[in-house]
Amino acid sequence: MERKRKVTERLVLKKIQLTISLLLGVSSLFGQNKPEIISGYVKNEDTNLPLPYVNVVAQDAGIGTTSDDQGSFQLEIQSAGTYILKLSYIGFEPQTIAVTAPQVYPLTINLRPELIKMSTLVVTGTRTERFLKDVPVTTQVIKNEKLRETGGTDISQVLGHVTGIAVVENQFGTGIELSGFDANHVLVMVDGLKMIGRTNGQLDISQIPIEQIERIEIIKGAASALYGSEAMGGVVNIITAKTGHALGLNAGSILGSYGRIGGNLSVSGSVFGWPSKIHFNRRDYGGNTLNTGSLWENGSEYSKLNFGIQSTGDLTRELSLNFQASQFLETQTADLEVFEDVTSNIRHSSRLELVNTGQLFTLTLGLDYSDYDHTYERIVSSSGFVKSTDQTLEQLARGELRGLAELQEHAVMIGLGSELETTESDRITGSEQTASLTHLFLQDEWSITQRTSSTYGLRWDLHSIYGNYLSPKISFMFKPEMISRIRLSFGQGFRAPTFKELFLDYTVEGIGYRIIGDPELMPERSNNFNIDIERWHTQKYHGRVNLFYNQIENLIDYAFIGLENNLQLWQTANIKEAITNGFEIDLTYFYNKRIEGTLGYAYLNTWDVDNESPINLKAKHKANTSLRVKLGNSASFNLSGQYIGDRYYGEQSVSGDLETEEWIDSYAIWNMHLQSDLTRGLNINAGIKNLTDVYDPIWGPMPGREWYMGLNFNYENK
Repeated sequence: MERKRKVTERLVLKKIQLTISLLLGVSSLFGQNKPEIISGYVKNEDTNLPLPYVNVVAQDAGIGTTSDDQGSFQLEIQSAGTYILKLSYIGFEPQTIAVTAPQVYPLTINLRPELIKMSTLVVTGTRTERFLKDVPVTTQVIKNEKLRETGGTDISQVLGHVTGIAVVENQFGTGIELSGFDANHVLVMVDGLKMIGRTNGQLDISQIPIEQIERIEIIKGAASALYGSEAMGGVVNIITAKTGHALGLNAGSILGSYGRIGGNLSVSGSVFGWPSKIHFNRRDYGGNTLNTGSLWENGSEYSKLNFGIQSTGDLTRELSLNFQASQFLETQTADLEVFEDVTSNIRHSSRLELVNTGQLFTLTLGLDYSDYDHTYERIVSSSGFVKSTDQTLEQLARGELRGLAELQEHAVMIGLGSELETTESDRITGSEQTASLTHLFLQDEWSITQRTSSTYGLRWDLHSIYGNYLSPKISFMFKPEMISRIRLSFGQGFRAPTFKELFLDYTVEGIGYRIIGDPELMPERSNNFNIDIERWHTQKYHGRVNLFYNQIENLIDYAFIGLENNLQLWQTANIKEAITNGFEIDLTYFYNKRIEGTLGYAYLNTWDVDNESPINLKAKHKANTSLRVKLGNSASFNLSGQYIGDRYYGEQSVSGDLETEEWIDSYAIWNMHLQSDLTRGLNINAGIKNLTDVYDPIWGPMPGREWYMGLNFNYENK
């Protein structure tokens, strides 16, 4: 019995020892895995406001997180020690700090905004999201804050102050010229949707208000490899502001000289869980009579109305839908004493986009529709009798499916699309013409090394009228250092003849001529070379030099072909060859956070090979400058100037020879703008355009000195 008792005691003792060991082991195990917490708060150094969605990475531990809406973040670290945290946020200087866990107090980290915003995301150059500093083609970006500081009511009043861009105004509207290319060679888009409604080849960009714009992306050089016709000289893509779930309200008004008055309103928020926005804008102008002797501008009175809606949301975890629609209505009136010319324009645009995002492959389906109704009437002022009427209706329907594969060293994109275009007009043969287009493109962005990358693109267009056309492009980008880039590119561009150029049949009895189109016209072609060198310091300066050369063939113009029934007979024809070349210099410098200066200069040399003369109305020298000063934390002052050098103008006789030649004098215009935040989202601004009251009654268009003032209110439920 005693032996049995001792054996039992030993067994119990072993069980107790084993239990204690297990408990100690488990306790030790839990003690080793108890996480340490690294937490903190991220703020904007300038405004002291929280920064949401900042990327926070503990590099040694290989873990990361993002800050919440209030700028707070928290990381769980498995063991105590010192860790390296890296914080990054678009538009701000990245910051790296050493942190020791466990912490005594949460961190407070201030991120410094980039004064030179090279981390802005852009999409136009490659149709993929890339940082501005990493785009392989020459790209300029105008941000929303720059737009507000100009005091302009539409983008035409902003783009003229951008180096290398010429804004031309005439009776057909306000157009954009790039690198010597006319407005009909520059593709204009809104959120990637092609704008239609050209008059005499010119698209009136003054129809676009600035209140809803987030940024404007400008691509210089042939971009037909991605965008086809019209992108022969470049692309201007207006990106509108996107909305979030939070309730937002933006309202504003403007009052100025010559009966200028305008107002805008936008409301954004969540509708059935989808971020949505609706916006409205109206602008009225009483007209001016300073340029009544000009052939190019008559100071028309106008009323412009824009409104639209957009919504986006997730259908599934990988599939999202984006929808937007807009409407534009305009009436222009020109008083010619005996007659009154009335022009009305109505445009509707809509887009539906489906995006399926996978781990390696993104598929996008886009469906677009636009129509544009242009009506011109000449009315006898004394009686109201309609002497003549001309109406043009354009319709464009497009669909495109593209896929993007993001690989380790390559980003390959392939796209297939189709479009149907219809034009109805009394000025074209048969009163209605229809054409179809199918296109296929391929692009490869190749990261050759850490310092070198290249982009190859090729597009094939099959048009029902002018047949096949191939557009190649190749770009190289070299990074000598992290803050500099060298870009070289070659591309071929083309512009397809318009319906009016192909089928025009129009007689002007009073002047005595008839114009007819040529159905056999060939597309205009170009060879484009660009060299772009830039360097920057995100807290101090940005400098860029861009050199370009363009050889253009088959330019479409009018040729005199004889007399018919006592009328001069003119026909569209591929009769011109031209060369444009030059360089552009851009410099932005921050003396400190409050004082910013810019200086730009563009030299443009043009040559009409056929006429052995410069191309009409192209300024050889153009310069722009600005000085922006922040006055305290809530106000700023902006002074900007623009210089346009002498312009050549030669007029041809019926025989085609130069009949008259002259040089139009240079001029300079200065503008001043002042804005200040008042309270609770309220902002007031005022300014003077054309301070020195410059105008030319013949060549214009300049309405003389103008004053304006505006009031804006912005609210967001955070």
